[in-house]
Amino acid sequence: MVATNEPSSKPAAPDASTEPAQGLTASQAARRVARLFPEVYRRYHWANRVRGGDLPVTRRALEVLQHLAASGPLTVGEQAEHLGLRRNSMSALLARLEDKGLVARVRDERDERRVLVWLTQPGRDVVSRVGQVLSPDLLVSVMENLDAEERAAVVRGFELIATTPTSPEPTAPALPAPPSKGRTRARDQL
Repeated sequence: MVATNEPSSKPAAPDASTEPAQGLTASQAARRVARLFPEVYRRYHWANRVRGGDLPVTRRALEVLQHLAASGPLTVGEQAEHLGLRRNSMSALLARLEDKGLVARVRDERDERRVLVWLTQPGRDVVSRVGQVLSPDLLVSVMENLDAEERAAVVRGFELIATTPTSPEPTAPALPAPPSKGRTRARDQL
């Protein structure tokens, strides 16, 4: 079977060899959640909505908008360097984003010779729409197919996973304490 990046159209088939969720040990539950999470991510990740046309930009353009949101205003050259693109490719991409009203070119207040590219309010709105990992509209569609008890179980499960502290990482064994002034070391006794 070849893995793809496309979301599955069918829910993952339950593993017939697994026990009911109520009888699982912590280790079995962890393995089952870890096995299911990639499917949840593939099915409900916001990026799957970009393909469907919910956002007015390509993935590359979205990377540019997100980078500007994180870094602040940049010149075309700075933006190209940060994203590993050629300057002319970045300039063309920024021109398309400017035509859509998502970025604007502004003069640098400290150096009038420099022209910076910055997000407009619609550009910031696009970035904020994809700031979540999972798509709210996709989650709504699945939640509508669950009854109230099932919805509560899903929400409670995620709340528990998100808020329960993990066990502390195992620590390295403690090193022996250095000898005190009043004690002799084994080497000194030889």
